[in-house]
Amino acid sequence: DLGLDSLARIELQGKIEALEAAQMEIAQKERLERELELARQVQQSMIPRTFPTMPGLTFAASYAPARQVGGDFYDVIKLDDDRVALVIADVADKGMPAALYMALARSLILAEARQFDAPETVLRNVNQLLMELGEQDMFVTVFYGVVDRRRGTLTYTRAGHDHPLLVRGGRVEALDGRGMALGLFDAAEFVMSQEVVAVRPGDRLVLFTDGLTDVVGPDGGMPNRDQLVARVQACAHLPPAEVCRAIFDDLTAYRGETPQFDDMALLVIGVE
Repeated sequence: DLGLDSLARIELQGKIEALEAAQMEIAQKERLERELELARQVQQSMIPRTFPTMPGLTFAASYAPARQVGGDFYDVIKLDDDRVALVIADVADKGMPAALYMALARSLILAEARQFDAPETVLRNVNQLLMELGEQDMFVTVFYGVVDRRRGTLTYTRAGHDHPLLVRGGRVEALDGRGMALGLFDAAEFVMSQEVVAVRPGDRLVLFTDGLTDVVGPDGGMPNRDQLVARVQACAHLPPAEVCRAIFDDLTAYRGETPQFDDMALLVIGVE
């Protein structure tokens, strides 16, 4: 009997320990979910929901992280009465680490944009700061451009980011320019060019992250860049908010029930 009692006690103790371990795991999961929700709220607060008022320019955006938090971001920064900075960026990761790096990169870009006029200077300074902070295995691609509505120009730099699209008279042109992602190379190795293009009434600028071409359909296929260009071309005559809606609706339909693979961000600017 004593032997049986000992076995029963051992068995009971094992069940108690298993129950305690399960409860601890549930508590840890709940704590992680709370932290993720808090991170999501903080990140969402950093994604602009309204844009500055600038005569002759209209702004709209759509954003969908692949997880609760993501690494894509965009911004529209009013520099003065005539100039506005456009930003879109993609951190090379997803989830919490990307969200933290995104917050850092966005804050640095905002601070440098307030101090320096030249887009190239802004991004070179941000790159140097990211290098000094030394986040391992993290980097961010960025397009940063300044629209001067009086001069009718867009001055920009493209730090390893997807080529934005300029739509004019039904034709779509990819904005060129050389540049490396930020946070990988120090000043001695870092390469970047600054470009200038004219912007005219009726133009549309379409800035996006690669999540828009990394959508996976039910058959495992992915839309290529030409398909995205065709979508943009087909709806570019619409107001920017409707352009965003049409493109995201198309991508949602293409994906069907397949889970979203990558963060998606889209910023459309209309020149009126």
